[in-house]
Amino acid sequence: MTSGRRDPASQEEILGGGNTGVVVRVGDTVRRQAGHWTPAVHALLDHLESVGFDAAPRALGTDAQGREVAAYLQGQAGTLGPEALAPPFRTVAACRAIGAWLRAFHEAQAGFEPDPALPWRVVPGRALAAGEVVVHHDVGTYNTVLRPDGSFAVIDFDFASPGRPVEDLAYVLWSWTPLWHDDAAVRREMGGVPLSERLHKFAAVLDGYAADASLRAEVPDAVLRRMTEQSRTLEDLAAQGDPAFVRMVAEGHAERPLLDAEWFGQRRELFAAAIS
Repeated sequence: MTSGRRDPASQEEILGGGNTGVVVRVGDTVRRQAGHWTPAVHALLDHLESVGFDAAPRALGTDAQGREVAAYLQGQAGTLGPEALAPPFRTVAACRAIGAWLRAFHEAQAGFEPDPALPWRVVPGRALAAGEVVVHHDVGTYNTVLRPDGSFAVIDFDFASPGRPVEDLAYVLWSWTPLWHDDAAVRREMGGVPLSERLHKFAAVLDGYAADASLRAEVPDAVLRRMTEQSRTLEDLAAQGDPAFVRMVAEGHAERPLLDAEWFGQRRELFAAAIS
């Protein structure tokens, strides 16, 4: 999140970059509207803190206004449109680093057992099945912070829920490579990324994750599946009347994943070869 305007009466600094709600900084904390999913997310964040995983926010409960409170993470926040993403986020090394973050996040969950009584944002609560973790589902550049030591941290766990690790990988590959059909958007937001560089970045994410051959074989289909699921999720949330998602669907955010899926599907074998 990026700095915004400060309200002198409340000493709350409105942070830019939030796409589905107002986010404010108060001192060393970040606050925003809580949801029915907040207790499940905070249980996950509490576990991560308990095992020494510091590349995610610390959950600090709720404030007097009922907003969720998390520790502010120092560093440079990533963005996604309309301004260009900062150069440190656009490198092959950054793709490798975010892949490594994802692996560490998944491994740090060892021993964590979600409470089936606590619902997630878009699915009910349930126990983890064999081979599952809690998937962040939204590790885009806009939800990352480049910390002063050069490492990445990830914020905004609103869409976390149980799933297979490849689901997280698919979203990172889509966002960071990027696997976008719109060349104008790639030039505007990523500085232009030729196909050859996209192939290198695609592979770098999986190298950072230390993905084995079996996982790599799953990735192309998982990417296509993630794109179509994203479109459906946005449509579903808009249909429920959530104003932020009604706006996003009206702006074409549910159509773009399907166009990205068409673009990627036409080049699927090139990307599969780059990671085999």
